[in-house]
Amino acid sequence: MSSAMLKRGFRTEESLARYWAQQAVELCLDIDDETQTEFIAPIQEAIAALEHDRRIIFIGAAGSGKSSLLAGVAQNRVPAVAPMKHDYVCWRYRCKDSESTCSAFLPLENLEGLELVDTADCSAPKVAETVRTLMKGADVIIAVLDARTAEESPVWNLLADLPEARRNSCLVAVTHTDMLAAEIALQLKDKLRAFSRNRLSANPPIYFISPTTLKGMSGFTQRVQEALEDAHGVRADIRRLLERAGELVRKQSRILNARSAVSRTDNGFLAGIEQEIDHFLSHQLTGIKSYTDAYSEVAMQALPTTLNKLTRAFGWWLSPVTLVRMELFGPGAEKFYYRTLRTEILNLQEVSDGNFVLSCAGHWRHVRPRMKKTLECEIGDFPEAALQEELAQLRMRLGRDLYKPFTQCRLRSSFAQVFNNRAGWMCLFTAVLCCCLFLAGVLGFIGQDVLALWMLFFAGSTWLLGSVAHLVASRRIRREIIHRAQTLQEEMLATLSSYVEQLLISRVAAYRRLYIEPRKKVAKHDAMLKPLQERHMNIMRQISAIAPRL
Repeated sequence: MSSAMLKRGFRTEESLARYWAQQAVELCLDIDDETQTEFIAPIQEAIAALEHDRRIIFIGAAGSGKSSLLAGVAQNRVPAVAPMKHDYVCWRYRCKDSESTCSAFLPLENLEGLELVDTADCSAPKVAETVRTLMKGADVIIAVLDARTAEESPVWNLLADLPEARRNSCLVAVTHTDMLAAEIALQLKDKLRAFSRNRLSANPPIYFISPTTLKGMSGFTQRVQEALEDAHGVRADIRRLLERAGELVRKQSRILNARSAVSRTDNGFLAGIEQEIDHFLSHQLTGIKSYTDAYSEVAMQALPTTLNKLTRAFGWWLSPVTLVRMELFGPGAEKFYYRTLRTEILNLQEVSDGNFVLSCAGHWRHVRPRMKKTLECEIGDFPEAALQEELAQLRMRLGRDLYKPFTQCRLRSSFAQVFNNRAGWMCLFTAVLCCCLFLAGVLGFIGQDVLALWMLFFAGSTWLLGSVAHLVASRRIRREIIHRAQTLQEEMLATLSSYVEQLLISRVAAYRRLYIEPRKKVAKHDAMLKPLQERHMNIMRQISAIAPRL
């Protein structure tokens, strides 16, 4: 057997990195600051990337020596003599019951954490497709070439499909060189390098291996080990985890430092700021009536707009198109009315929110120097963007609340009933009109021109009469919709003040959260601050100590 032994390296560094990164994630729960959550998912993803087995895949044509080469790398002859029952076989030290039948047990402890994948003949289209899928998750790809047919090997097509960044983890092993003349064997490596430059635009390392005699196997195994652990292998995953954990630790450091500063503040001063915001809220609530009156005016103005839109859609004369679209008028009228009302009210609210932001900015500028002088705490510039984002969400909620009266009054079904009541006579007029036109055509076809003209005259009279009825119905529909919409307006006026009050309270609460709520939460956790700082410093030291080993 070869002296070099394949194994999964950097296991200690992997375990330490996973452990201390997980400790940093668990520290987030005790620090209890929502700004840390964005760092947790990337860390858990990086931890998962370290937990899976590292895959080394051997690809090549039938008889190229893949199984023998895998056996030489693993230092066990079992893979060389085992039959290939599927498109591939995955040799592992441990196999879970849930894994596919393609997994096989190889009792070598040094292979724990590795999976050696032996593939069938890659020239078969079905096998090639399976191999492409396996290559996506491979850490090292070993292309095995028969020296006698190296340029015709199917592996070149598989390697050409690899992304350029993945080609760094590809090794080329040339077997059966002892079957060639000495001078041809000497020229083969240069020839294959030129060939790979043309096919792959890359120069993967090429090794002449004899798995049966173990010639060159030790050096090749060492090169596989290096490829497994190089900057694109396991070390890259460990560094990625450490970088993400380091970002979280630095974020935690900023949070703890800020809490340390705030914990030294005077709670009486913070209570005074709370009282100022309470007065600010009381002043805002005095404007509920003005808001309600403005929104009520918008509700009254939205109805004529809806009626005009509906009249144009309903048409001015009897038409089969109107009859076909009859079922759409009720839901369409309700939808257009709601959208018009919602758009106008949210526009008014956006202007009001702009004035509110200006008021908050003025209060912030007044609080900032007092905070710095009294508590030696710099709260920074007014975070207008954050407040604007919360206000936008509150406006969206208001828009959803405006639809509740529409649902409670069942306005959609009520509007639909208005139009469905007219569908009967419209169908009758349309049917009579169509029958007259049909009879006129038949009579004209058989030469009864006079009767045909009379039928056309009757059809025109029917259409004219139906159009007059259509016009009268349109006016009655407008009156009925106005009557039915009054119920909605009364329901909306009854609940509008509660919507406005809830909105005003919520937006003042959004301003309060900008600086008071986080500081009070830190003050509440003052007793836990020192233990958290000690845990944080220990985690930061341990993470920093792992990096130099890679």
